[in-house]
Amino acid sequence: MRAVVVVPPDPLITTAQAKKHLRVEHGDDDEYIADLVAVATGWLDGPEGWLGRALGLQTLELVTPAWAWASDRRLPLPPLVEIVSETAAADERSTTVRFVAGYGFTGDGDEKKWLGPAPIRHAILLMVGHLYANREAVTSSQAKPEQLPMGVEALLSNTRVMSV
Repeated sequence: MRAVVVVPPDPLITTAQAKKHLRVEHGDDDEYIADLVAVATGWLDGPEGWLGRALGLQTLELVTPAWAWASDRRLPLPPLVEIVSETAAADERSTTVRFVAGYGFTGDGDEKKWLGPAPIRHAILLMVGHLYANREAVTSSQAKPEQLPMGVEALLSNTRVMSV
């Protein structure tokens, strides 16, 4: 049983915030940078994401056996904000649960800031920086590429949800 996204989250990081991190002052790459933010966020967020959690506020839906929902009301993709609805199937064998999960925002426009954990926010910015600097699938460098110490996975290790 996998949850599906019904209403996706807003972008967690604005293009202006990503540009500030990248030290990009021109507007030529704005669309490309916004795409990189979406790629980095998508790799981590939601039902298909590496972290196994909802990052931005999103509405999700899960169909679960009725007996399982009656005995264990845990939902995937923390943090849970609220259960919106619970609908039993006509044959009462399954229950469809619609819920909201994720972290919210403060402010709006250029002042909009995601309220999720700072290490996740910074990991997304590191990924955007890496993708912006390395636009090919392979590097032409003779040196063997290595992960940075305290890089993306190190920043995210404490927030990853491991399923049983």
